[in-house]
Amino acid sequence: MVDDATRRRVLDLLAALRERPTEFPAAELLDLADEAVAVHLDRSGAEPVVFVSPRPDPRFESLTEREHEVATLVAAGFSNRQIAEALFISVGTVKDHVHAILAKTGCESRSQVAAAWYGPR
Repeated sequence: MVDDATRRRVLDLLAALRERPTEFPAAELLDLADEAVAVHLDRSGAEPVVFVSPRPDPRFESLTEREHEVATLVAAGFSNRQIAEALFISVGTVKDHVHAILAKTGCESRSQVAAAWYGPR
């Protein structure tokens, strides 16, 4: 659970990005590094989007960027089909990523991925 102060800081960051879309407010992002959240900025669409999630267990640090995206959705309870649709990849590719995530993290199931992702550090 993200506290109100962190939530406000993230909303302020998103507002700053909307006002100055060509600038990257790195100071604000770096300031969030001490919080128990992971922040990802996506500028691929018409408007910048900030994704905030609980900072995962350190064993997730070895994942590729795509595996990290898949792990986020696995931890949120998405099915392989839902993940495929959200990320515009095939269900087979999702399965490959899930197997890699399990192998790299030492988790034995999707439930363990979620528990490790959201569990206490």
